[in-house]
Amino acid sequence: MGFEALQQRDLREAFEYEGEQAWTVLYETRRGEDAIAVQFCVLAPRQLNSEVLGEDFWLPDLDDSAPGLAKSGTQDGFEYLRFGDDRGFEPLVIVQNHHGLRPRMLPQLSEEFRLYHNLWVNDSGAELIKVRADGSEEVVAEISALRVLVRTKYLLQFLAGKQMDLVLRVSSVLYADDPDEAATLGEIAPPNTRGDMRLSIYVSGDVKGRRRPSSHLLGRKLLAAPPREKSGIWPFDNPPENYHDFVIDEDRDGEPVRHTCDPNQLANYFGKNVGAPHYLTPVHFSRDVLLRYYEQTEKYSIEDGRLRCGSLWALPLDNNHPKYVVVFLGDLGRDLPESERPYWQTFNIVPDGAPSPTLVRRAFRGEPADPEAPDLRFKLAYNRFNGKWRKKFGWTLFREPDHGDEHVLQRLRVPLTNSQPEFEAQVMGLAQVLVDALNEKAIQKKLPTRIKDEKGISKLERWLQQEDYPSAERDIAFLRRLQRLRSKLTAHRKGSDYETVLADENVQSDAIQEVSRMLHDAERLLYSLASHAAIDLRTV
Repeated sequence: MGFEALQQRDLREAFEYEGEQAWTVLYETRRGEDAIAVQFCVLAPRQLNSEVLGEDFWLPDLDDSAPGLAKSGTQDGFEYLRFGDDRGFEPLVIVQNHHGLRPRMLPQLSEEFRLYHNLWVNDSGAELIKVRADGSEEVVAEISALRVLVRTKYLLQFLAGKQMDLVLRVSSVLYADDPDEAATLGEIAPPNTRGDMRLSIYVSGDVKGRRRPSSHLLGRKLLAAPPREKSGIWPFDNPPENYHDFVIDEDRDGEPVRHTCDPNQLANYFGKNVGAPHYLTPVHFSRDVLLRYYEQTEKYSIEDGRLRCGSLWALPLDNNHPKYVVVFLGDLGRDLPESERPYWQTFNIVPDGAPSPTLVRRAFRGEPADPEAPDLRFKLAYNRFNGKWRKKFGWTLFREPDHGDEHVLQRLRVPLTNSQPEFEAQVMGLAQVLVDALNEKAIQKKLPTRIKDEKGISKLERWLQQEDYPSAERDIAFLRRLQRLRSKLTAHRKGSDYETVLADENVQSDAIQEVSRMLHDAERLLYSLASHAAIDLRTV
């Protein structure tokens, strides 16, 4: 082994930068035939920060953090120590040892750290994730059996809030390849010391009976707690907000007129900011602004008149307009997170016409109004139909979605663009909620006979005829066409065959209009069935 390897240069240089880069190693252990290295940490009271780097100052080791008792002057002569230390040190990483008799557990970050940042832990325990106020996510910690990494930003915020320092420690032994290799014993270089770190290397000739030279790297580094203002939690979690400009009009030369969405700079009905655009100024966007939200239904929901991100934020909007999505200027500043606004800016267009009559009735006249958009009307009718049918008959005509299909109805929409993929996706979704979801078992129980290999639509047709449903022929024809379209479009994706399928099924060339018509027919089916069953879908 060369002298430079004996000095453990790489590990030493890496440790010098700990706490100064995007990620910090809080715990790591490496074992090999000729080496063993451990890096770990401990939280230290601030009043001891001038002492913890001292060569003779004793710091708790990894296995010194368990709760225990210490002798004291109390009545029974003992004091309970939550972390096994009476000087105020606390563990940030906990590593438990079960002596090989149980499977090795992952190291654990302090529960206090997890709760401080409200972190979500994945099923394996290997990732701790921060859900930000805008709904975006960031991995804050990565944990494996041999390593714990945390984002330095969140580590420093925790130290700032707790007002404790963190002492990072490294201990490494590297043995020479040749037992007879000559090496100068003792400290081989002056300690590398600075205000926040102490590193030293020395050489030994015999460690635990292994008679060959070995180098020992010992280091301590102090990450001092930033001031409380850097804690990232209330009341220090509200940095100044950057409001964005949106197109609200065009001038005489046809150039777009922009204005900030900052609610504090907009006019209202009570004399605020006279001469400025009103809070309720309509801002127009192309409809495909909603695409990213439709594609992430596990996080977002698009409802009648509202875009919602879990319980974090909700943006009122007009999604009943046939051509655009309309949002009030003030709502863009008040309700849309700052990080989302640049995305919306890219879809911002010059206003073209008035908002939908539904928005006018709701926002300006204070009147209740059902939606106008075909997809919103169908979803409203579908949910009401299922709920009222179950309440009246004790079973559902359309089954609840299977696992993995919970978001099919949510994704269903009038196509945002006049494209083949959009058209196919909506045909597929509509077939899933109307054909695949038919409750065949319940329908079969209503029929006097069973027909081998009879499919859901045929069962429904027999039952509707049995119930003297007057629109059975019309509605069954609609469902069969929908099923044929779904099957044929899946089988014929491109080329002339695809166009032949569309022509055979009399599909309009305008995908938006065709899907709108299908949704209208689907809504009519629901209202017709409900009327025959004496169910009122016009009320909740």
